[in-house]
Amino acid sequence: MPDWSYQTLFRPLLFLLPAKQARRLTLTAIGMLGKFPGGSLLIEIMGHMKPPASLSRSLASVPVSSPVGLGAGLDMDLQATEALSRFGFGYIEIGPVTLQPCSDDEAMWRETERQAISYSDSLTNPGMDSYEKRLQKMRHVDVPLGARLGFPREASVQEATAERAELIRRLEPFCAFYTLALSSNEAVHWDTHDWSEHLSSLRVLTDRPLLLVIPPDLPEPEARRLVKLARTEGLNGLVIAGGITQHTQRVQRDIQVTGPPSFEQAIDMCRLLRSTWTDATIIGSGGIQQPADALTFLDAGADFVQLHSGLVYSGPGLPKRTNESIWQTSCVQRPPDALSSDTAHRVKSWLFPAWMWGILLGIGMMIGGGVAWWVAATSVMLPYDEKFLGASPADLDMLNAQLLAFMSHDRISLAGTMLSIGIIYFQLSRYGLRNGLHWTRAAFLSSGTVGFASFFLFIGYGYFDYLHAILSLLLFPMFLLALLEPAKKQLLPLPIDLNNNRNWKNALWGQLLFVIIGFGLTGAGMMISIIGVTGVFVPSDLLFLCASAETMQAYNDRLIPLIAHDRAGFGGALISDGIAVLLISLWGFRRGESWVWWTLFLAGIPGFVSGIGIHFAVGYVDFWHLFPAYIAALLFLIGLVLTRPFLTAKTW
Repeated sequence: MPDWSYQTLFRPLLFLLPAKQARRLTLTAIGMLGKFPGGSLLIEIMGHMKPPASLSRSLASVPVSSPVGLGAGLDMDLQATEALSRFGFGYIEIGPVTLQPCSDDEAMWRETERQAISYSDSLTNPGMDSYEKRLQKMRHVDVPLGARLGFPREASVQEATAERAELIRRLEPFCAFYTLALSSNEAVHWDTHDWSEHLSSLRVLTDRPLLLVIPPDLPEPEARRLVKLARTEGLNGLVIAGGITQHTQRVQRDIQVTGPPSFEQAIDMCRLLRSTWTDATIIGSGGIQQPADALTFLDAGADFVQLHSGLVYSGPGLPKRTNESIWQTSCVQRPPDALSSDTAHRVKSWLFPAWMWGILLGIGMMIGGGVAWWVAATSVMLPYDEKFLGASPADLDMLNAQLLAFMSHDRISLAGTMLSIGIIYFQLSRYGLRNGLHWTRAAFLSSGTVGFASFFLFIGYGYFDYLHAILSLLLFPMFLLALLEPAKKQLLPLPIDLNNNRNWKNALWGQLLFVIIGFGLTGAGMMISIIGVTGVFVPSDLLFLCASAETMQAYNDRLIPLIAHDRAGFGGALISDGIAVLLISLWGFRRGESWVWWTLFLAGIPGFVSGIGIHFAVGYVDFWHLFPAYIAALLFLIGLVLTRPFLTAKTW
């Protein structure tokens, strides 16, 4: 459920449901995806959410891959924890956890106008027995887990200490760190001796990091007192709770509100905690709805940030966007030579750098497409086509006046697709492989593998296309040479994507349209390939030709294999083109990545001009035959308009 589908399709539908029901439905769906065979791969393909390696650090003594975590309270039942661990988080905090279940019929609701989530009971959870069973069943959690430890409201200091001690003992096989929630008003008002006894007793039980949770609306004197005690008793750091206490008539008692209403107080608390305990590990949370909010926490002194309501309102792509913004900020602060040092020692693969072979492959595809277009627009047939058929173009024209036009329409469509692929490979090599960008290499490899493999689609019909074979033999080594050099960079310095503004939201709609186009081209290519190696014709083809397949076979028993070769080749090329467009749309949409916009724009021109224009040129204008192409062209134009301000942004 990437942002381009969540913001545009799923969020509007989910927000029609009550908050609890929407959360249950969403987490169940995400959880099933994580457990499904191949689900992890699908998450990676659709989201490409792995954090940049340079963001890895230690949370106290716990190695984490990112400073962005998922806070407690969102997935209390651990339905989707395995899948969420692949969403770009560096760690996940489960809980709150108490020994006995704590439930509330009015547990949560959305306040959409404030982009907030309200909880009538911040301790709601299924209890330790349930947590233990679910944790034991988990096999593929990719990040460290922490646990927020609570205790019942009515518990005394001794009872609270005993409960948390038991929780630590039972969670030790699963959790890398623990956070201690201020789970009742009584706890805030324990005296210094009570707190000292409580914290010191827990400290001796485990050598894993312990962090004290501080509410952002806690009075400053009380916050300073608790921080001093936490430091004295050997705790490792502090967590700013994501919610503030407010009173509501809805449940006639105090509630916890997370989201933007808590943001300013959480930032002020972060500054206070950093000034009070300068070397503490501090995790900031509260109202992080966009990357700019996370950066504000880091500027205020936080070492890590936790997401909660932002995942609901902004979408599951928020951790990825936040990671990338933190990385981009570090790029601004580093000298240019530090960013390019890893490419300074790149070696030539053979004669040229690997990326240059990719450019040559793209140029070769464009030249081949141009030649194929010229032939299809003039003589239509090549000498070896005539030799294979034992007939000249004039002979075919005498048999059926529409036949050459039909063959021309197939071949020009293929030529336009080749030009489109050539442009894409040229751009992927120039801007991606040249800079060692990992996703561009994956897109190049995936598209090219399918494209070259499609050469074998038409051989089964007994027609061997010598020009196609020669072109493939010339270009395939270039494809292999372009891949010799690994590409390990996840990102390049770009203008920072900070805000959930109109350009970002419009770009998500545009990205959705291009993803649809990518899937559509791939699906159309598969269908054309299947038709090319089976029935060869669709009903509208035969209507245009004014002949049946049997009649075509009667004209010349080698005519259908020749047409099948054209169709299978076009289908394979269209699959290759569709995969490239799809992967660029899934992985390449970042603020300021202007070459991505130009790639889609330039590659679309020959594709749509050939695919639609040739039909009008030859008079093959069946509306329903062309309807998918009309829709794709419309989506293409709308997508370009919607994505241009975001992808071509220049300001930092």
